Amino acid sequence: MAVVATRPYRRILTSTLHRRFVHASALTLLVAYVVACTIGAKSSFLWSWFPFGACGLRTLLLFISCLAIFVLRIGQMHIGPRTTSVPSGTLRHLFPLYVLQTLGWYLFSAWWFSEVYVWSATSDDEFGWVRPGRSLERPTLNERPIYLHCYHLLLAVSQAVIHLGFDYDRIFIPVAKRTPEAADQRTHPTVPVFKTIRRAIPRVTAEAFKMSTLMALITPFIYQFFLRRTAWSYKLYFAKLFWNFTRAAAEPPKRFLPITFSMMVRSATSGGALVLLWQTTNLFFSTFISKEPLKRGQPLTTETKDPTGSLLDGLKAKKEVVKTFALWELCYISQRLPDRRKAIFDDIDRTGGPAWTQILNASANIINGINTRINAYKKPPSSTQAQTAQPPIQTLPRLTKPPKEDNIFAPSPKPRSRQEKLEEAFRATAKSYGQAPDWTPIARAKARDVLGRASTLVLSPDRKQKLLGAAQELKLLTGPSKSQPSSLVTTFPFLLRILRSPLGKPFRQTYARRLCAIVLGTPYGELSPIVDAIESLTRLLVASLTEDTFGKVQADVPGVVRLFTQTIIALQDFVNGGLNIHWTDVDFPPASDPDAQSRARRVPEVEIVLKALKTSLAELLAAFRLYLGEVGLAGKDLRLARQAAGVDDQHSSTSAS
Repeated sequence: MAVVATRPYRRILTSTLHRRFVHASALTLLVAYVVACTIGAKSSFLWSWFPFGACGLRTLLLFISCLAIFVLRIGQMHIGPRTTSVPSGTLRHLFPLYVLQTLGWYLFSAWWFSEVYVWSATSDDEFGWVRPGRSLERPTLNERPIYLHCYHLLLAVSQAVIHLGFDYDRIFIPVAKRTPEAADQRTHPTVPVFKTIRRAIPRVTAEAFKMSTLMALITPFIYQFFLRRTAWSYKLYFAKLFWNFTRAAAEPPKRFLPITFSMMVRSATSGGALVLLWQTTNLFFSTFISKEPLKRGQPLTTETKDPTGSLLDGLKAKKEVVKTFALWELCYISQRLPDRRKAIFDDIDRTGGPAWTQILNASANIINGINTRINAYKKPPSSTQAQTAQPPIQTLPRLTKPPKEDNIFAPSPKPRSRQEKLEEAFRATAKSYGQAPDWTPIARAKARDVLGRASTLVLSPDRKQKLLGAAQELKLLTGPSKSQPSSLVTTFPFLLRILRSPLGKPFRQTYARRLCAIVLGTPYGELSPIVDAIESLTRLLVASLTEDTFGKVQADVPGVVRLFTQTIIALQDFVNGGLNIHWTDVDFPPASDPDAQSRARRVPEVEIVLKALKTSLAELLAAFRLYLGEVGLAGKDLRLARQAAGVDDQHSSTSAS
């Protein structure tokens, strides 16, 4: 029998994402067409909108600006939220690669749009490179297109900052806190694509023109004091290749700015069109890429020759995007497709082990990551372990003989040669100094007494006490303590004001950020993969009661129950006091308000994971309540599982028997 070739899940997902990219590009091209009709000449009603003419050419040229943003989004795409413990840590992660890429692509997009806009303008708009002047005059450089280019480039810088600050590169996958009473039992409640776009278009349009208007008011001052001379020299360098200018053209005009009110209105409208292209490009890309891993209503691996093998290949992938979509597809299969579930249970002769075993191992590794990260935080590697992990140090070659291994208590032999007698005399002299009373405590006491008398003459007792206290607080401030020292506020009141201000926000290590970084992982959290792994194992185990032909799956029920129980207990203990409050978290409620502190410790992302674990554990115990003793789950393990899931002990006697 010929072996069926397994198609890698990465290729399946890549072809799907390409198809979604085409759909997003089509809508972006439509927006570019609307912008092309707006910025074009209005001399002819027909040719101002007819696609097979100048308007169509402008549309294709404007789409290049959008294509630059598509390239940026594909290169920096990720799914999980940022989970660095401090905002400045996020900046270190982004700099310099992500910052330079984002800024570079936005600058190119803005420059290209400016060129298309200037090319589309009429002669009455006066956007040519030079002003021709009269017949006896040399041409002069036109500053209107220079200002417009600078305005669009400043918009690009602002949009790049917003792009990085709001994490536009993230593909948002909604994760619901599912409960048995909820009407919608989907783990990822997605909204139809066109419904999402229809809701977002008015908001995106308003934000685009609001941003362009604000920049139109700010740009004249930035251009006048920082950019005017540099931009003029740069433009003049290229203009000299085609025109001859006088020496006076080397400097811009002395007057403040040749910018009229109509020019500011034109820059605001053109900037609004540019920002609208950027925002809609990001909107369409994120909306289409975040769709469910389905093709014609079926999972992506359905049409392959080996659906289960391709799915297993995706679960073992190292790339975040591939593994996340594979787990999402597994969750969908475990919830809605009994035929695919049965195929997984019946696939027991696969290379690498049965399909169910490989799914169990892949999902358990993701869930176990929570315990691993919590334990790593509680018990950091000791210095001895760090030393053993270091490679051995290459020592210099030995220059003397190795030490003797004779009896050290035996009397030394009498010296015979002249050299031995000299060594013996030197040894006796050194021993006399070494065995003499130690002079260092006396000298240290005298030095301390001299310094004390000097400080008494210079400083008052109150001033000396304040300096000693400040030294202790500085030691606490710079030390590795993770608690919140209350005395720092009284000793360094300016530090509290700085941390509460926007200037200190990048340096606050808030409780929520630190908890998400530990529980979900860094630099991007694995919220969706963790919830999908929990839900997939639960649904597959519950379905195995009626769909597992060989009865192999039930043997793994105790291991999954213990895994869920251990994770719940570790996570609850860690949330309820295992993670101390960092001293920079100035907005965390004080210890005098325990109720507010308890509410502040409930981080939404972590609560979703904890709720998924408890709900899944309760469903497993309820589904296997008649067989818990037979599968090997009783006694202490069962009691801990019931306590962790928050269910009563009404079936304990039945399960124990």
